[in-house]
This record gives sequence, structure tokens and C-alpha cells, in this order.
Amino acid sequence: MRKSSFLTFIFAFIPGAGQMYLGMMKKGVSVMLAFALITAISGFLNMPFFAIVLPVIWFYSFFDTFNIKAMTYEQRLQHEDKFLFNLENIVLKDDWKQILKKRHTLIGGGCIALGIYMLFQNLVNPYMHLIYDYAPWVYRIIHNIPTLIVSIAIIALGIHLVIGNNKKATQPPQDDDFVEYGGHNHE
Repeated sequence: MRKSSFLTFIFAFIPGAGQMYLGMMKKGVSVMLAFALITAISGFLNMPFFAIVLPVIWFYSFFDTFNIKAMTYEQRLQHEDKFLFNLENIVLKDDWKQILKKRHTLIGGGCIALGIYMLFQNLVNPYMHLIYDYAPWVYRIIHNIPTLIVSIAIIALGIHLVIGNNKKATQPPQDDDFVEYGGHNHE
């Protein structure tokens, strides 16, 4: 089925929409999801350095749309529509649980570092200028409450992952089927 070149061009400007218009739903959804998540992280959590990835995703999506459009309909049907970043294996399998169990100290350390950075960026850095400007501090505290909550949650998760592993490693394994013999009761 032939798709409109004009509509392809219009949809190509929205990351993922061009792929979905051309029938590559999984690829389009994953591109759109990646773009939306990075936008949310950089905006809502006040971490603008993540936004540097947005133009890369946008350009990839734009040019990938025209690469798919250049394929014939038969080639598009033969081309496997799959998620970017292998989302099917992550979502549909339990492998991610094993990865978390094996790498929870590393993930926990990353959570702690990210949380501390977020706290510094949002609670210390903006108030360095208070010597010159006293009025907006109340507004900024209120404005940064979501980031503060997420920061504390990330730090708590990281501490739990790091300390939880150490507690399990130091405790001897317990056998639930073991019953201690109390001896015979002779009266």
C-alpha cells in the first residue's frame, strides 16, 4: 500500500510518528517513548544535560522515516518491525530481575550518585546567589519539591540496594526445613 509523501514528510517531524505511519509500530513507539522519557527527565527532574540526546533521536527518527519510505511495500513487509533497545526481551522476560540481583550494588551506587547530583543541582546550586537576591528562595523551594522527592527516593533506593546486598552476604543461609532436636523428655 502506497503512503502519501506529504503525510510522511509531516509525520517525520514528530519522533516516531513517521515510522508508525509507515507501519513500523514497534520502532515508532520506542522512538517516541525514548524522546518523551528524555524530555520528561530533563524537564521535570530539572536535569537539562539529558536534553543533549534529543536532537540525535529527532534526526534519527526523521531520516529513518525516509529510509523506510524508500522501501517498496514488499520490502517493508519483509523488514522486521522490532523495538529499539530490545524492549521485548526486557519487558517480556524475567532477565531484568536477574540483572538487578547481580548488579544491584552498581545500580544502587548509580542511584545514590544521581540522587546526590540532583540534590546539589536543585538545592545548593540555585541558592549560591542568595547573597544578591533574597526574594525567590521560597518559590524555588516549592518549585523543586518534585525533584527533591524523586532525589530522596533515588538515594533511598540506592542505599537499600547497596546495604540489602551486604546484609544478605554476611548472614548465613537459613534452612527453613531444619528443626532443632530438643532431646527426650524423661519424667
